[in-house]
Amino acid sequence: MNPRTDEAKPAGAAMARRAFGHLHPLLAFLRQRASLLLVWPAIVLTAGIVLWGYVLLDIEHERRERQAELVQRVDAYTRGFVQRTQRSIEDTDRFLLLLRHNWTVSGGRTELAGTIEAGIFAKENIAAAGVLDRNGVVVTGTQVAVLGRNFSHKPYFAAQQRSQGDHLYVSDPIIGELTHREVIVFSRPQLAPDGRFNGIVMLSVLPSFFTQHYTEPILGEHGFVGVIGDDGVVRASRKGGSVSSVRAPFLLAPPPADRPEGVMRLDGSWFADGRARITGWRPIPGLGLVGLVGVDEYSAMAAFRDHRQDALNRAWWNTAWLALAALLATSFYVHAKWKQHQIETIRATYRLATEDAGEGFFIHRPLRDAHGRVVDFEVVDCNQYGAAMFGKQTQQVVGHRLSEFYQGELFHAACERLCQALETGLFDKEIPVRGAPETLLKALWIRYKAVRAGDDLAVTIRDISESKAHLTELERRSNSDELTGLPNRYWIQQYLPRAIEAARAGGHGLAVLFIDLDGFKTVNDVLGHAAGDELLRTVGKRLKIAVRPRDHVVRLGGDEFVVVLENIDSEDDVEHVAGRVLGAFRDGFHLHHTTHVLNASIGISLFPEHGDDAQTLLKNADIAMYSVKTEGKGNFRFFQSRYFEAIRARLETEMELRNALDQHQFIVHYQPRVDLAEGKASSMEALVRWERPGKGLTGPDRFIPLLEETGLIVRLGEQVLDSVCRQLADWSREGGALVPVSVNVSPRQFSQSDILALFHSAIARYGIDPSLLEIEVTESSMMQEGIGESAVFSQLRELGIKLCIDDFGTGYSSLSQLQKLRFDVLKIDRAFVLRIEHPEGDTLIASMIAMAHALGMRVVAEGIENRKQMQLLKTLGCDEGQGFFFSRPVPPGARQAVASREFQPAIAPKS
Repeated sequence: MNPRTDEAKPAGAAMARRAFGHLHPLLAFLRQRASLLLVWPAIVLTAGIVLWGYVLLDIEHERRERQAELVQRVDAYTRGFVQRTQRSIEDTDRFLLLLRHNWTVSGGRTELAGTIEAGIFAKENIAAAGVLDRNGVVVTGTQVAVLGRNFSHKPYFAAQQRSQGDHLYVSDPIIGELTHREVIVFSRPQLAPDGRFNGIVMLSVLPSFFTQHYTEPILGEHGFVGVIGDDGVVRASRKGGSVSSVRAPFLLAPPPADRPEGVMRLDGSWFADGRARITGWRPIPGLGLVGLVGVDEYSAMAAFRDHRQDALNRAWWNTAWLALAALLATSFYVHAKWKQHQIETIRATYRLATEDAGEGFFIHRPLRDAHGRVVDFEVVDCNQYGAAMFGKQTQQVVGHRLSEFYQGELFHAACERLCQALETGLFDKEIPVRGAPETLLKALWIRYKAVRAGDDLAVTIRDISESKAHLTELERRSNSDELTGLPNRYWIQQYLPRAIEAARAGGHGLAVLFIDLDGFKTVNDVLGHAAGDELLRTVGKRLKIAVRPRDHVVRLGGDEFVVVLENIDSEDDVEHVAGRVLGAFRDGFHLHHTTHVLNASIGISLFPEHGDDAQTLLKNADIAMYSVKTEGKGNFRFFQSRYFEAIRARLETEMELRNALDQHQFIVHYQPRVDLAEGKASSMEALVRWERPGKGLTGPDRFIPLLEETGLIVRLGEQVLDSVCRQLADWSREGGALVPVSVNVSPRQFSQSDILALFHSAIARYGIDPSLLEIEVTESSMMQEGIGESAVFSQLRELGIKLCIDDFGTGYSSLSQLQKLRFDVLKIDRAFVLRIEHPEGDTLIASMIAMAHALGMRVVAEGIENRKQMQLLKTLGCDEGQGFFFSRPVPPGARQAVASREFQPAIAPKS
């Protein structure tokens, strides 16, 4: 015997007994709570069933959606294919009509030989073209070898010979006589003047003609398109890059005859390659043909198959993870329940106090007097975090009374909180500590929670000073403007309703001043946004100084500010503050080493006269401010209802103008420019009029400014140019000499549209000579907008269009600018013509004429109203004149009559 082995046996048995001794309580615990072993497996099983149900439903839903989407796509592809094929057939038919017309007009001398080689026809689709006489003999054609041959037996000739009308015939596929290639023939009859059959014109195309619109990026290599007749005969078909022959058809049967159009799944028995396709078919109107498009089902559903496989793979992995999770969760769950069972009875109070991490916890025991009243609390336990909140160690807190940490009112408040928890079971509140030097608590704000546990109280204290400070900062930021530090739009939306309620309750007045800076955009554009920001900060400071200490200055955004005046007694108080605000802008602002002078426009609304809610007061103050903007700026004005009516009328007019543009209600009248030396019209100016339904004609001064302001002038300019070009084309067709027409172009058209492309398009569309067009741009608008620097002017001149500078004398152009811009015509503003009879009135005009002539420009005087003005201008050397003396603007006639008309009236018409 081995003594060591004998000694080891009792030791091993003892270890086994100790292990079983530890395990026995756990087994007993599980026997009493066997359901603990089944909870998580049951949950996971349920989750697995739900998971697989969802996955399978999702797969089925995805399959149906993809199939429905595929059907919609195929229907759309079919529509597009049919439309494009119809257009190709119509183009071919137009060629047959043209060929027939040329043959008739030329008296039968049209020669088609060599036209295919010359590239007149598309070689990839066109096989031959020709003309057959009434006996079926080829009299001309692209193939010389068939000239003189008789094809009267061919169906495309016989069908037209039998026909009683003029229609397009599309044949079945046939084999060409010379090429031995499969072709389809288009034919139309030639009719004698008495209506008798006189032969045909024909064009034979390859089957690829009908399948040329196959879109491989969409249909792929297994897609299919085809054209069949109502008789079921396939004209052409194509799969991928291969066009099928009738001798080896790809489509083995036509679609169901009981459905003229539709989309359905055709299995592999319908196609030569045995692949199933989602196929759509639609008739090609008027031709007895049907277009088909098929999308390969297997290729189209590839994404769905990948989705399905991916979903199944994820489901299996998730199932495995759920099983593992069930095993781990059961283990952890049983372990947690076992631990909980072990400490539940002895750690109840401690557990209540330590639920939240990062909190100080305490256990307070009430101390009562002889009458059972609570007079103090003893700290029977606390953690280190809780002791540190009072600047102490745990041993310095445990065993001490609450009165040692709180004195006076703080102690009574603490006792009151704890007594409330003893009575109700809970006290939970945020408490400010700031401003209480008597306490030792090192916090500004705390979250204080007391829970009754038996006869004791479990108390948790959490320092929330940082989160409170963060919330305070967020509130400050949400209510103040980052740039100026003033209250912002959100603040006034919250504050103004409360201020109105206070004014209503107290019977006081209240005013809202809406302030907008005049000229701020110029500073921003010229000096940059940094200077603009600096200016806004300075404005905010000046406004704070200008108003009363109790008033509120708010920045709404951009260059808009609002001042709220409370406790006002009369309008005089408001006017006084508004005057001080305007005075704050008189000194100018120092920006980038220069001083910039800005004004402000102020609109004022009063409570309750102009509104009894915040939104109405702000809106009416804004309307009043807008009225100041439109009538001079740099002032203040109280709200009046007529301002609102003016804005409403403006908006209604704008809507009318938009509708007028949509309905093409603008018409063009023409006023001649007369050569003063010859007395004949040398040009015309196109002048737009608004033909308002039920209101007659409206002059441009009533709507052009609003169109300019809203940007609608761009659309009007396009319509006017189109109308002028169309009219020039009509006059050109009527014959006779034409004079150019000048078109007024807004600076917005240069900045917001491609003016060069616009003129190119209009000229090409109507086939007119560019020299018949002139462009008029006003001097002032051109200089203000800077469009004169654009290269488009030289490009327009190269196109052949002349350039006119209009209203000369009203802008600020210099001699160097005029020389650089190289205009062709200079038009003197009518204001100077009206003063020509006054002393020194002719001197200024004479200098303008001399300057223009020196620069090589012709001079036009606008607004001539009498003979004396005309004669003076002629004496001064003015080239042309325009005005009511010669003619008012008139609507266009059938001919451009003014081209040869002489203008020497004896009596000037009234203006």
